[in-house]
Amino acid sequence: MWQGLFVLTVRCCGMALNPISQPEVLLPDVADLTRWSVIACDQFTAQPEYWEKLTTMVGAAPSSLRFILPEVWLEELLDSAPAEIGAAMHAALEAGQFRQHHGYVLVERTLPSGVKRLGMMANLALEDYDYTPQNNARIKATEATVPDRLPPRAAIRQAAPLEMPHVLVLLNDPEHQIIETLYDRRDEFELLYDFELNMGGGHIRGWLIPDQFGALTADFIGLERDGLLAVIGDGNHSLAAAKLTGDTNALVELVNIHSPAIEFEPIHRVVIGAGQEFIDTLAGAVSGPVTTNVYHNGTTYQINVSENPADAIADVQRFIDNYVIDNSADSNAIVIDYIHGDKELISIADKLAAEGKEAVAIFLPAIDKNTLFDYTSRRGVLPRKAFSIGHAEDKRYYLELAFRSV
Repeated sequence: MWQGLFVLTVRCCGMALNPISQPEVLLPDVADLTRWSVIACDQFTAQPEYWEKLTTMVGAAPSSLRFILPEVWLEELLDSAPAEIGAAMHAALEAGQFRQHHGYVLVERTLPSGVKRLGMMANLALEDYDYTPQNNARIKATEATVPDRLPPRAAIRQAAPLEMPHVLVLLNDPEHQIIETLYDRRDEFELLYDFELNMGGGHIRGWLIPDQFGALTADFIGLERDGLLAVIGDGNHSLAAAKLTGDTNALVELVNIHSPAIEFEPIHRVVIGAGQEFIDTLAGAVSGPVTTNVYHNGTTYQINVSENPADAIADVQRFIDNYVIDNSADSNAIVIDYIHGDKELISIADKLAAEGKEAVAIFLPAIDKNTLFDYTSRRGVLPRKAFSIGHAEDKRYYLELAFRSV
């Protein structure tokens, strides 16, 4: 029975958990991993056709798609999703669909560009993580957390016996001493998986890295500088929901921010229900020595913004938030969506225009990744949705799982 696999992580006699430790990882024991592994649920939120094509491709095969609620359908399916996802996980466990491994998992993700991104699956102790704007935690959020986004994620998590992460946690290892060194020795370790990801996601391989004497755990913890060990690069709301539900650990992928594969891309805004008046008001509300583009009904405009990307993003986001509040009584609701990619932003704006919907697309600047640890340590969180690690297709695919630790 699957219950025999269960390993419960608890606090004992008030003893604190290591902030980073080796996990008990479950991997799908299925014939077709390409159909099993799917992209993070918070991607392609304005492109339902992506998820419809993925659903058709998966078909009746065992798939992590049955364990998630794509955010494109969040409002439509939230009432039924927690129970259905929980039931699907229980059914998969009863069917013996997983095998368990004790140890870190070294991950090699070949991105669609051909660049390899290295990571390590690990446990993160949630007592050492904080997502509030100003805190002294060893592991910090990098973007503002939106409280309204947590309850749906928490509801799904609470109903699930398993967690299945798309969280990327960034480490500050400029000398490439840990993950990259282990990757150079990868032929010494057991290969756990090696397959092509669906929908143009690239390729992925993983090796089991046991840490019998805790040396690797100590190496990770030794990266802490000035009280800061790690920051969240992707999936902050999922991690915040895990803490909200009372979980003590979360399964995450650790990645070195100094990897050449870690590139910070901007996340643009499309404001649906806004038009020319919005553009004119925005142009008068923000200022600075550099310009960024705003696109509406086939025309590109320029507005002046701060030369500091974080400040420029904060100024624009603050204006959008206030605009939504000021127009909340309007019969035409204002909706904000967050878009990865310049071409995707224009495409979505043109599609909305073709459907007769007013929409303003705002291009935002990219943040320098080398400033992230310093900024987070000194000033707290960035504006929400301030950066993306790579393009949408580069995002983490669901693969490894763990029993929830409460």
